[in-house]
Amino acid sequence: MNDSKKIIPDPTKRVSIVSRKDIPVHLIERNGKIDNSGELRIFHANTILRNILHPSSEFSLAWASLKEGEVIKEHTHDTLTIMIVYQGSGRVLPEDKQEFVAGDCIVIPPYCESGFIGGKTDGFHAISIEVGKKND
Repeated sequence: MNDSKKIIPDPTKRVSIVSRKDIPVHLIERNGKIDNSGELRIFHANTILRNILHPSSEFSLAWASLKEGEVIKEHTHDTLTIMIVYQGSGRVLPEDKQEFVAGDCIVIPPYCESGFIGGKTDGFHAISIEVGKKND
């Protein structure tokens, strides 16, 4: 006997597709200058996604990418960051010894200094997830 309830579709609901180009590029300022390294598109910047995600003060989700040889210098965040690499490869800074490839998850604890170098051929593409209260 199956005790699970049947889920009834709601004909008023529709699937939404949000293109990466519909999420604006986030400009990052470091030491008073705009850092043009890589590409970061924070999902909360899109109205459709912002309306369904947890508040950005507790949770952030973004596309992140670096081209071959492109560098994001060492920096810190006050949140836990998990980067899910879905294409390409790269290396973690400051040691420049840890390599990662598509399929890897990079886990960065709060207040841990880290940066990245895009790998050979095509750099890398990842989904960046930041979790935890941000100190504003």
